[in-house]
Amino acid sequence: MAYLFDTNHCIYLMNGWGAPESRRSAEERNTAEAFNGIRNDVVYMSEVSVGELLYGVERSRKKEYNRQRLEMLISAVPPVPVTRRVWEIYGETKAELSRHGKTIPDMDLLIAATAKCHCMTLVANDKHMGNLPDAFIWENWAKERGSA
Repeated sequence: MAYLFDTNHCIYLMNGWGAPESRRSAEERNTAEAFNGIRNDVVYMSEVSVGELLYGVERSRKKEYNRQRLEMLISAVPPVPVTRRVWEIYGETKAELSRHGKTIPDMDLLIAATAKCHCMTLVANDKHMGNLPDAFIWENWAKERGSA
């Protein structure tokens, strides 16, 4: 199975790596545990997440340190490009959501469209992903296992 991390899960993984257990948030612990538990599965991120993470690096006080951490993350969780087909899925889905009076922030919808285009399970910690049509498959690794 292939998974596509939303930006929040990229951050949980990046922040959790190398941090003492006592300093990790529950989301960081849960995401790292799930990530470390996969065997034959592959995890990717969208190019959209790379852009969002680079924005975070530029806003940080430790730019070089955070840029290095981002490069480590990219080597472990490679980016998937945003293609013309991804944009088509984005447009179709945004129009469908609009018809039903639902919304998802554009960047998150673009990440979700990337997952759908490549037949991946989206991994995100955003309640608004519940607005996605049933054709999208998503999970939240940041939650405790067995929690609702």
